[in-house]
Amino acid sequence: MEKVIIPVYFDYASTLCYIAWRIVGQLEGELAFEALWKGVPISIRDFKAKSGRELGPRERAKVLSVAAETGINVAPPPKWLDSDAALQGAELAREAGVFRAYHDAVFRAAFEDRTDIGEIDLLADIAGRAGMDRVRFVADLASERMASRLSDNKREADAFSALGYPSFLLGDFTLTGIQPAETMRMLFTRYLNKRASEPIN
Repeated sequence: MEKVIIPVYFDYASTLCYIAWRIVGQLEGELAFEALWKGVPISIRDFKAKSGRELGPRERAKVLSVAAETGINVAPPPKWLDSDAALQGAELAREAGVFRAYHDAVFRAAFEDRTDIGEIDLLADIAGRAGMDRVRFVADLASERMASRLSDNKREADAFSALGYPSFLLGDFTLTGIQPAETMRMLFTRYLNKRASEPIN
């Protein structure tokens, strides 16, 4: 049976998206769906998320609360990450057929290794390990060839009112934020069962 595709609007700068990546990765192995990760820079929606700005106490408390609730042991970086190049790199990786290897490595670099994913050399190393041509990858980032793809993702997210990070598109319903794995499993299962019961045109 063909897997159902669930679009996920996200940003590598978001600790909540890292938590979502961990939970979704677990559930993809259990349920018949595949996450389609679509990058949208959070900084173009929230001026407070500008790269380099220190996270305030409320922002940190929110993330730590969600981390505790979901059981994902992660702390937010002290400052907002510059994720634009990483997001464009993800689209280059998608084009090259190695999205998942690149995507997983960027999240690990940002929130497990605690490295600066705004550094082009780091992203090029990740791309190279994923099987991409390192020199071409750097050149494509410099030309911002994939900037329009991120703009398309934003327009699509806006159309579905996917304003938060992460946001999951379950048919006509947009699920914003991340819940513990048990809750996400229930919500995804309900959606997948509904899809399976729909008549095939």
